[in-house]
Amino acid sequence: MITLILNSIICIYIGLFSFNCFRLRLKGWLFLSGIFWLILAILGNILLPGLSGLFKPTNIYLIPFYIFLASIFWRKKISFLAPTSYLSTLATSNKFQYAAQAIWLILIFFLGKWMPFQASIIFYLIEMILWQPLFWIGSQWLLMYLLYLNHKEIKRKLSSQEILLLTLLWQFFYVYLKLQGFV
Repeated sequence: MITLILNSIICIYIGLFSFNCFRLRLKGWLFLSGIFWLILAILGNILLPGLSGLFKPTNIYLIPFYIFLASIFWRKKISFLAPTSYLSTLATSNKFQYAAQAIWLILIFFLGKWMPFQASIIFYLIEMILWQPLFWIGSQWLLMYLLYLNHKEIKRKLSSQEILLLTLLWQFFYVYLKLQGFV
């Protein structure tokens, strides 16, 4: 049942991304995301035979990562989109999520010798991307909604630092709950 829910969320995510790419004539972003998916799936199958394949959960759950990689190359075209469009908020939320992830990993790397559960924390941070699409995509959609509201309705605009801190906080609570055994 959980696998069906996770696969449904991934299909909705891919469908919304594809629909908006076709609607806004950014088919190159969609095509490049697919190329990254194929390349990394083939490399994963070579390096981890049996564990990684084209349609294995390890690669399917990384769809937001492939879209993020492709958005780096399409940054110039994305900047011309309205800040409230789905693809614009998708690219921005991806940027904040992966920036928060990198900040956590850098902090753990430098402060790791004083942290009691360093290996578990690193594992849970990586697990968040690889095997928890429900949390990752759900938090991304919440962040996208916040970015939409930030441009449309909020009187005082949130700064990038505030949004990044919120994302860091979400990821911290996920790891904390995993360490406590609640998730």
